[in-house]
Amino acid sequence: MAKKVGKTQKIQTVTLVNLTGGMNVAKSQEFLKEDECVNLENFEFDVEGDKLRTRRGLGSPLYSFDSAVTYIYNDYEMNDFFIFLKNKKIYRYEFGKTPQYIGTLNGNEERPTCTKFGGNVLIASGSKLQKYNYQTLSEISQSPNADIVFNRSGRVVVSKSGQDLLIYSAIGDEEDWHENSNDDSARKDVNVGYKDGGDIIGIAELATDLLVFKNNGIIYTIQNEPSDWNIMALGNKSDFISRYACVNLGKDVVFMSTTGLKSYATSMAYANFEPKDIGEKCNPIIKKRVDKPFISDLRRSKQLLVSGDSRGTIFVYHYALKAFSKWTFPGEVTSVCENRYRVLAAMNDSDTSGKIYELSFNNKTDNGKVIHQEILSGEMRDTHDMNVYRTYVDVLSTVKGTADISVNKVTMHHSWEPSDETKEFKTQIRDTKLQFKFETDTNIIFKFVSFDIVMERESMVSQNSGGSSRRGSGFGAKKKSSSSHDDFLKGISGSGGSPYGA
Repeated sequence: MAKKVGKTQKIQTVTLVNLTGGMNVAKSQEFLKEDECVNLENFEFDVEGDKLRTRRGLGSPLYSFDSAVTYIYNDYEMNDFFIFLKNKKIYRYEFGKTPQYIGTLNGNEERPTCTKFGGNVLIASGSKLQKYNYQTLSEISQSPNADIVFNRSGRVVVSKSGQDLLIYSAIGDEEDWHENSNDDSARKDVNVGYKDGGDIIGIAELATDLLVFKNNGIIYTIQNEPSDWNIMALGNKSDFISRYACVNLGKDVVFMSTTGLKSYATSMAYANFEPKDIGEKCNPIIKKRVDKPFISDLRRSKQLLVSGDSRGTIFVYHYALKAFSKWTFPGEVTSVCENRYRVLAAMNDSDTSGKIYELSFNNKTDNGKVIHQEILSGEMRDTHDMNVYRTYVDVLSTVKGTADISVNKVTMHHSWEPSDETKEFKTQIRDTKLQFKFETDTNIIFKFVSFDIVMERESMVSQNSGGSSRRGSGFGAKKKSSSSHDDFLKGISGSGGSPYGA
């Protein structure tokens, strides 16, 4: 039979330092891994490693428009951006110059789709295709009505919401849509899931396959080209939402669904694709608002920007680390687009006021507003009071700044000069549940915050055991004591007490 003979104390150090697991809101806060946190706001990981730093700012507007910006497209070859407005106006924008008005959309879709073909930019917005040859914008009168356009194997391919038809132009000619069953190079049509009760709402292009998403939840894969089509149902209940929230990520397809961020990954399984919930850690939040989603792939920084509602919050999937952070902005961000050198973002004030910005580390604010950063840890729990008696903080900054470090409701204020960003705090914070938070409005590289905690244990003896102790649970429970602090415990009585002898 066990007998309680007293209490022992030891030091445990919890450190917020390696947060490459990113945000995780899918698990209870006390069960997070050591490299995960509840909130990682307005930070991003350095693409060359796992360094955590203040996200890029928007700075001042590059240009203001008389209508909200709905979509930005980049012509990678020419390195130009195309700006589409809610009032259907279209502008061509070369960075550093005044945007050039080129015409208006002829369809009803506020957010068109675009593709580059034969030196021309083709635009689909629900009516006839439009073509911009870098001199004039014209309409291709013989084309089908379309709100989806892309090119494949020397043909332009279109589709329109409400149909189950993919239409391929004649080879090499975006203006030739005449049918001729005796000519393999002429227009070709393919029905995808004929009479299955669904309509095409999105298409993803892969190297050898097309994935076709329908509004009844069925996904089809189209393999090969018109002369040798092979169409198979890949799955159902995709909950696919919008063609604007579907991108290629390497050999995989990532898309927004009503249940969050999903992907179809290439595999050796059925039809060579395997469904995955890549947004599992943040899907409980992402899926709350999915009425106007978009996904942007910033390939140079290896980030997917995921917005469910085109408002002020964007979830960032750092796909090299498979980790999430969250960015918040003071306006409605409706589109983010990367060219070879820069990242352009649209942030609107209203339906009659839209602005474009450069997302850059050179910008330290969002249109004059500070970028508030926050790290919120998981919870640490124990059956006895834990005593946070010492806190260290270290950041790297080129300017003087401030930060707040909180343990539960107790806040410590840290001010620094560029050459002296490290500080130690001594406290007496006792509780059976601990949660740690770091906040700042200053642009920084985050290094670490560590907390030294006195853990109290009951000592038990029995005939079969020399002693035992209860373990704490939750975030940080598996962290080892720091041997460098052993001297700090010398002289503490078995019955407990403060490390300072109080």
